Amino acid sequence: MVPARSTSHAAHAFLHLQRGAPATLAAQLVEQLRRAVLDGVLQPDHPLPSSRELARELGVSRNTAVAAYEALAADGTIVVRPRRAPVVAHVPARAGWQGAARVPPAAAAPRTSKSARRLSAVVPPDKLDALLGGRARSRPFGVGLPDLELLPWRILERCLARRVRSMSAADALDHDPRGAPLLRRAVLHHIAVARGVRATVDQVFITEGSQAAVDLCCRALLDPGDAAWVEDPGPLALRAAVRMAGARLIPIPVDEDGLRVHAGAHRRRGAPRARVAFVSPAYAFPSGARLTLPRRIELLSWAARAGAVVVEIDYEGELRFDGTPLPSLLSLDLEGVKDRVIHVGTFSRSLFPGLRLGFMIVPPALVRAVALVRAASTRSPPYLLQAALADFIDEGHFARHLRKLKQATRRRRDLLLAELGLLLPSAVRARAPAGGSVLTLDLPAGADDVAIVQALAARGVDALPLSRSTAARAPRAPGLILGFGAHSEGALRDAARTLAAVVTQAIGAGEAGAPPGSPPR
Repeated sequence: MVPARSTSHAAHAFLHLQRGAPATLAAQLVEQLRRAVLDGVLQPDHPLPSSRELARELGVSRNTAVAAYEALAADGTIVVRPRRAPVVAHVPARAGWQGAARVPPAAAAPRTSKSARRLSAVVPPDKLDALLGGRARSRPFGVGLPDLELLPWRILERCLARRVRSMSAADALDHDPRGAPLLRRAVLHHIAVARGVRATVDQVFITEGSQAAVDLCCRALLDPGDAAWVEDPGPLALRAAVRMAGARLIPIPVDEDGLRVHAGAHRRRGAPRARVAFVSPAYAFPSGARLTLPRRIELLSWAARAGAVVVEIDYEGELRFDGTPLPSLLSLDLEGVKDRVIHVGTFSRSLFPGLRLGFMIVPPALVRAVALVRAASTRSPPYLLQAALADFIDEGHFARHLRKLKQATRRRRDLLLAELGLLLPSAVRARAPAGGSVLTLDLPAGADDVAIVQALAARGVDALPLSRSTAARAPRAPGLILGFGAHSEGALRDAARTLAAVVTQAIGAGEAGAPPGSPPR
């Protein structure tokens, strides 16, 4: 440490420079003098020693003192005058700081936007704390997690390495807000085969996953105060995106046939003139209900009458186990459909969330408007990731991976239903999904699903409370949302036993479990 020496400028004894510190001596000197000015220790017009005197006082080279003074003069902290001692500039000290004590006043918290404040009513504090704490983990029964063990990592690595080696200057300068054309073509071919969607490459946008696509739809289609339909119960992140846009959230009930369109179109209880309807026709989250064909036609007919846009969010539409998949809304050959539907898909569920790649198919009439909004915000994901994924799809690796993923997910669904059927009290009902990687447990009335989720987390098992998935004001029947796609059969068996013990204790063992060998409910 370099203490200030006893000189005529002993008033600057607060300067303490430390040799060997990460910051240079000049940088330390700049920081300490600037802080002294802001704290009011050095008042405006206070004379400072010359660079030669300051260097001698601190025992440093004159070059160090000169460099510090030049930096402070450049940002207006001091005024350097020819052949005269430098002085402190007229910089306002931190408001309310009192003399040598320098006690800061109690300041009001920074004001946030209305959008940020709206989210406090949507995102639970514990979920935000988990995100900020970086507590990302993959434990049974986490929702929205893929099985990383099934991924062909070596093939993905080769695709990425090949694109790194071959990237051209034109590739490095690619600026199309819709994304790289090669991935847009690959996505279009895949979605045409898998979901029956017919479109052109110009309509395809590459996004940072489905949530980014939903956010882009909100900013391009909704003004503050506009009404937007959302499925109830439904994804928390979707409600957050609608709130961020300042739109009015209109929760529409979901039953075994999917979204109850007539409830949304009701003049008193719904919003017949809503601007946008967000739906998941393949599998509504978390119930797993799929929108039946009559409801699909009813929804599209309403959109045509109301001049609304339907945003079809297809999280796991390809993971169907029972029966044949219904076609995408965008594939229905109805008049005006192609002008009313935006199809949103993601690779986060089939590959891995950290890839941050998804897509959306936008009607021709909306392409320019959505592109303008996109160009003014995040543009598109990194080119190298897009190019590597395009190769992964074009070479057939993605289709093969999907077949393996579908087989493994079905086995895990059947195993979990069988285990829960044997272990849980008969008062608890498991809803078997026809596809996807999520199932729901309905708990008896009065059960505290939030407390049960907390008890499970303490024992190494994750779940989501069903009561928090609703946007309606009326109390929601309690339940648990379980993801089963990311873990081995052994891990699911162990987690099912833990879950059964916690649930049985929480609701009371009033009813015995189902007898051994009985079919899953």
